[in-house]
Amino acid sequence: MNNKQHISEPISEQAVVLVHGLWMSRWSFHFIAKHLTNKGYKVYRFGYKTTTRPFDFNMQKLQAFVNSRKENTVHLVVHSMGGILSMRCLPMIRKLGKLIMLGSPINGSRTAKAMSEKKWARWMLKYATEPLTNGVVNPQVFRESYMIAGTSNSIGIARLVTKLPQPNDGTVALDETQAEWINHHTTEKTNHFRMLFHRKVQRKIVSFLTKKLGNEK
Repeated sequence: MNNKQHISEPISEQAVVLVHGLWMSRWSFHFIAKHLTNKGYKVYRFGYKTTTRPFDFNMQKLQAFVNSRKENTVHLVVHSMGGILSMRCLPMIRKLGKLIMLGSPINGSRTAKAMSEKKWARWMLKYATEPLTNGVVNPQVFRESYMIAGTSNSIGIARLVTKLPQPNDGTVALDETQAEWINHHTTEKTNHFRMLFHRKVQRKIVSFLTKKLGNEK
């Protein structure tokens, strides 16, 4: 799938919107935001209620947020469920830019499915149940995409409800992050949450934003 765009603006005129995942807030991107700001990007952190607002409402909120940025090039760097939210929004986003997903279960989450089947756990997901169990349906990709997946096989919330195939990041399995429509896929030996302040992940994000990568599937 050819969705590469020619980006001519200098870094100082490019923006990055950061989209967090389940149960988290925009402040979870503190370290990545600081790193990108130091590299010269204008950084915006998008916040939304992950379980208590309908997913369609959050989609409308995100697309309006991205489209209202003053910069012509607005990259998306997204974590976990933020990847599903962003992918479902792409047809409505008018800005140029790249998409970087961190541990996003775009094929659906076994962990979320298991939680939804347990009375003691399903209340924790609420409106996040459908997107997390179904993932990205009928993907339409309008920008070059990159997935960074964790492979530490560490302890995470998945251990409480199910058994994930290896490799995984403790919450999301590697095969839940893989798809033919993703232009570039790479892994890092880290868990689902540590990738948010992992220095190698930060460097990979900047590398993808500033230059072309070989196919790392």
